[in-house]
Amino acid sequence: MLAVRSVCLQHVLTSSRVSLLSCQTLSLSSLPPGPDQARRRIVEKIIRVDHAGEMGASYIYQGQMAILKNSKSAPLIQEMWDHERAHLKKFEELLVTYQVRPTVLIPVWRLAGFTLGAGCALLGEKGAMACTVAVEALVTKHYDDQVIEMVANDPALDQ
Repeated sequence: MLAVRSVCLQHVLTSSRVSLLSCQTLSLSSLPPGPDQARRRIVEKIIRVDHAGEMGASYIYQGQMAILKNSKSAPLIQEMWDHERAHLKKFEELLVTYQVRPTVLIPVWRLAGFTLGAGCALLGEKGAMACTVAVEALVTKHYDDQVIEMVANDPALDQ
């Protein structure tokens, strides 16, 4: 799903008359009102929200590992955590590349993610896996909604 989202996001960023791939400083105030500014708002929102989500997911797995590190589920949890850290690293790169400020709620996401992961893991391996399934289902819907929003704001993406 990250690859599909990245392709769509990349298209949104590069289909603008103002290339957001350049290293120059671009802000909403430096863009004239219109499609470029609307596209930039969408890009900022997606990167900021998805970065926070990847941060929270990484801390969910950290919380699960703190409780289940010696269980038979530990290798699977570690593998999922490694994937989330790779996703987080990519979004941290996107924050810099597109000069987007992360949410100020990062400390809350860290605490909430760890607490959710550890709390569910205290219910046992099944509790941890149920948490993972529920969170991933919500994330998939969230990404689908983002794709719909991007296409609605740039119908060329649907071709």
